[in-house]
Amino acid sequence: METGNTVGRYLVEWFRPAIADEPLDRVVARLKDCATSVSSAGAPVTLLATLSVPTDEVVFAVFGSSSERGVLDVCQMAGCPAQRVTAAAEAQFWSET
Repeated sequence: METGNTVGRYLVEWFRPAIADEPLDRVVARLKDCATSVSSAGAPVTLLATLSVPTDEVVFAVFGSSSERGVLDVCQMAGCPAQRVTAAAEAQFWSET
């Protein structure tokens, strides 16, 4: 687990039926809003990416945070408690142009 001000990466997993009551874009909007709220309270958390895999009924999100607790708080506050959280050693993202 990361400590201090070091930003770590955390992979969150949900089985799709657990958050299937509404479109994914609404869930993502709530996660972003809650990350902003938690960050303003002093525990920086940023939603970096989401990935839905419909054939496996799973959704993944990558968060940047100084603690796993902050990520768990964001997910709980957004109404979609994390079903699994894994500290990620490295995450790279590329934008398509």
